[in-house]
Amino acid sequence: MSRLTDYEGCGPLRVIREFTDFDGQSLRPGQLLEFDFYSRVPLEAGFTFSRNGESVLRLSAEVPADAQILDHPENYFQLPLPRLAWYTNGPALAVTHPFTDRHGRAFLPGDQLNWAVHERDQTQLLHSFLGHAGEVLQLDEQNEQHAAVLLYPERFFDLPFDARPL
Repeated sequence: MSRLTDYEGCGPLRVIREFTDFDGQSLRPGQLLEFDFYSRVPLEAGFTFSRNGESVLRLSAEVPADAQILDHPENYFQLPLPRLAWYTNGPALAVTHPFTDRHGRAFLPGDQLNWAVHERDQTQLLHSFLGHAGEVLQLDEQNEQHAAVLLYPERFFDLPFDARPL
């Protein structure tokens, strides 16, 4: 499961559900929020999200409404594709750190993965990566390790380039 902090520098997030942040700033559906950095204030359990050095959002994990936004950003924002999906139709990626997918398939260092299509089942939060011969990999956003593979592919693969969409 992803947290709002996982989307640092991932581009603008479109608000899909109205909410008010810790400072009383109201965000409405359709607004865009972009942050390239976040900092944590441990004593207050607070998070400040910033863009170009300017605060754009503040939330406190001690405030139940704010904690929901931090822990379940998918309920408040249209989230970008997970970074692993950026490599669809790219070169084969070499596994550098072992992991297991939703079906229990183990991927070990040296294994090569290549897929042509990425599909996301929004209702079940499942990501399927499909090659020409069928499913190559399936990951569940609600599984902590799978979420890490989706959001931080550089931890699990030797990435030959950054395919971040413009």
